[in-house]
Amino acid sequence: MNVHSSDLFHEGLLAQYQELIKEAILESETDHKTRIDLGKLNMKLKLIYKAAQYDGLDEETISHMIDMAMPSSALAA
Repeated sequence: MNVHSSDLFHEGLLAQYQELIKEAILESETDHKTRIDLGKLNMKLKLIYKAAQYDGLDEETISHMIDMAMPSSALAA
């Protein structure tokens, strides 16, 4: 695999995990979307985190993607 293909693969992998993280956050919101079930979110993010590490993403990258995806005004349930 050449460098360009490798870069495209890595970018695609990052985009895939960003979507999974956003989906986990949305699935953890309560009915009125004013609170997040932190237990449910934590469970989902642990699975995503382990999968991302298995796919070769480093801890710092994964943590940064999670931090960037978290709503800043979310209230914990």
